[in-house]
Amino acid sequence: MTRRPMKLFSPKYPTKIGTWNVRTLYQSGKSLQTAKEMDRYSIEILGLSEVRWNTSGMTTLNTGHTIIHSGNKNATDTHDKGVGFMLTKKAKQSLLEWNPVSSRIITARFDTKFQKTTIIQVYSPTNNADEEEKDDFYNSLQTTVNSVPKRDILMILGDLNAKVGKDRTGREREMGPNGIGEMNENGEIFADFCAVNSLVIGGTLFPHKNCHKVTWVSPNGVTENQIDHIAISQRWRSSLQDVRNKRGADIASDHHLIIAKIQLKLLSTKKAKSRRKKFNVDLFKDPKVVQDYHILLQNKFSVLENLHDEETSINTAWEMTRDFIVQACEETVGYLQQNRKQWMSENTWKIVNERRQVKEKVLTAITRQQKKQTQEQYSNKDKEVKKSCKQDKRNFVEQLAKEAEAACSKGDTKTLYNITKQLSGKPPTSNTPIKDKDNNTLTKLEDQLERWKEHFEQIVNQNVVLGPFFYGGEVISAHSDKFQARKINFILA
Repeated sequence: MTRRPMKLFSPKYPTKIGTWNVRTLYQSGKSLQTAKEMDRYSIEILGLSEVRWNTSGMTTLNTGHTIIHSGNKNATDTHDKGVGFMLTKKAKQSLLEWNPVSSRIITARFDTKFQKTTIIQVYSPTNNADEEEKDDFYNSLQTTVNSVPKRDILMILGDLNAKVGKDRTGREREMGPNGIGEMNENGEIFADFCAVNSLVIGGTLFPHKNCHKVTWVSPNGVTENQIDHIAISQRWRSSLQDVRNKRGADIASDHHLIIAKIQLKLLSTKKAKSRRKKFNVDLFKDPKVVQDYHILLQNKFSVLENLHDEETSINTAWEMTRDFIVQACEETVGYLQQNRKQWMSENTWKIVNERRQVKEKVLTAITRQQKKQTQEQYSNKDKEVKKSCKQDKRNFVEQLAKEAEAACSKGDTKTLYNITKQLSGKPPTSNTPIKDKDNNTLTKLEDQLERWKEHFEQIVNQNVVLGPFFYGGEVISAHSDKFQARKINFILA
């Protein structure tokens, strides 16, 4: 029985989605830092540009976040470009399908409360790129948009490298009055694309300060541009509550995190069912815990024994009994907590926080001298983070090796197998993408099952060809008259 997907967007409360050019996730600790920033700002879906992971696939981090990514086709290619999504558990359950179009485009479709939602994360060529490269990108993006169901809520996120500016003459439907700067060539192409596909650029709609609209800052801290965007279908413009950057988010990227708040308006809603919690029953192996549980339960049941039968109905007695048992379990063993082992140490997270504080100084610096000094401090602190992450990774691997050695000496083969699998380098929660006969990645569950069906039909349903074999001291062919005669005699016997 397949589990129904969880609805992502709520009509009562806004849902936060974001986009971020992370510069790279091909670096120790970068994914965990991104996940922590995602949790800090309560983001459900985070689009990622410049991931720099080759091939495509789905990976679950030990924090519970899921990354779906699309990069260069071959694993041996240069680690550049790459796009993806980082999803929370709720967003992962709501995911219906995803499609790794190319190293610059990836799509994901989600089940929402009112309407299906398709999100396209992109990483556009720069403004100085060749015209042919830009045309190929926008032709592929247009083909991707054409394949989206017409009734879906469509959103396009990512690093478009497009300055749309604040002059919206003749573009009132796809742009708002709150852009910044002057439009460049990429901005004109993107604005025309939005006009053709009835999209509105969210970053130009809301009246924020310029410092909250800027999405990219040059290394010297002088040049600032708005080149990362979140666009949504004009039909669903009213569902977009806000779009702005979060300059406090820090993963050593020259791009700011962009967050959009989306809230769908419905007439009626159903109350979401709460997930059942499990008690930590393993603690009952301790005799002292069992004794405390029995004493506590007897004291609670003594209240029930003092009640008269005439005053208490069967249903009331049952409800009180159930509540007493639950309360006794809560006070003695508590609920089961899923603790995932983090390989990054507290000291590393402390340095990460220090780097974030230095970034705030960079943002608030006024003079060029102050900006230069704070940028140097930020670069040094970033080097400390990278060095500490590498050291934590080595310590984590050494600790796993010691645990594997201890498990082997005790004969604990299950723990030994899990640690060996983890040390082998292949993430245990990654799944290899299933491809069809034309080597195209299949992301829909129905298509994957159909491909497995074809695979087994091709392997199992084959005519078996028997070769020659020895019988009675002589070689007999499977197609000879002598073999057929022996087979008939065997059947008759």
